[in-house]
Amino acid sequence: MNMQKNSLGTFGKIRHVTALATLTLLTFNSVVLAQPKVTITPDATKNISYIDYHHRLFSLKIPKGFVVGIGKTDYTHFTFMLYDPQNPDISLFFNMKTEGYLKTKKMLSFYKQYYPQSPFAKLPVIDPQTTESFYRVFTPAIAFNQKILPFKVPTMKKFKKLSSLGKNLTGGEIIRGTYQNEKNEHIEGIFTATIKEMAMPPIVLLMVYNTIYFSAKENTLINYLPIFNYCLSTFRFSSEYVNGYYLEQGQIKGNASALQQILDSTSRVIAQGWEKRQKTYDILSQKHSDATLGYERVRDTDTGEIYKADLGFSDYDWHGKYEVISDDMYNLPVAGYIEKH
Repeated sequence: MNMQKNSLGTFGKIRHVTALATLTLLTFNSVVLAQPKVTITPDATKNISYIDYHHRLFSLKIPKGFVVGIGKTDYTHFTFMLYDPQNPDISLFFNMKTEGYLKTKKMLSFYKQYYPQSPFAKLPVIDPQTTESFYRVFTPAIAFNQKILPFKVPTMKKFKKLSSLGKNLTGGEIIRGTYQNEKNEHIEGIFTATIKEMAMPPIVLLMVYNTIYFSAKENTLINYLPIFNYCLSTFRFSSEYVNGYYLEQGQIKGNASALQQILDSTSRVIAQGWEKRQKTYDILSQKHSDATLGYERVRDTDTGEIYKADLGFSDYDWHGKYEVISDDMYNLPVAGYIEKH
């Protein structure tokens, strides 16, 4: 009888010790598996707010902190640029019309040889007459017309077309392209312009209408494109501009909607073309950039937000909270930078 009691007591002690050991192991594991804290630095585009910008000639919504530069010119050659004052390559540019371009390099050679003092010997050449060719000479063209622009326009070197997104309302191509700025940094953007001929016998000069572009640092256009497209969609000419434009064109009465349609249509085509674009280039470009800078990209499975993180962030067992993104997610905006500590 005593032996039975002692045996039961021993089993009870064994169960007690086992329970304590299990509790200790669970407590130890909970400490080991406790997730470190993370710090998230939001992308500059993440918390942008918009304010109303009004000028006697036009109005639009702009990101708070951005600046609007306005050309000192007439209605026909109206020019403005919306840009980040900390980095003018992050910009939206619009010019209604510029003229003074030669059609061929042969024409330019002729004037340089026989009439070197002529203004024609200094004109930029758009050859062939395409949107890409125009942006290849954009910097010298702007320099030639700099007197009408009291603000600094980004330098474009080694401009290259990547793909076509469609046509604007006046027939000009809308393209995706890249260039290098004066610091040799790579910039990407969406660009459009319409080239028309102007016969002035014995020569043919060119005019460029509706020059519009969005630009941002390489691999950040995906974040800035919806911002600039939204701003462009809110742009409205004032009645003063519309009346002045048609009076300048020799027309007593004009239709404001005809001018407005150019910008509205361009905004729509850019949005549609961007969605239909060939995305392979973006994936490869973003991957190359991450590898060069030592980043990887992870997705917060709770919010769906995508973040850049230092290599090795995903090696930690986040219990499903953060996961490495799939290739198609490289075409989605980055919400910011995340790090563990």
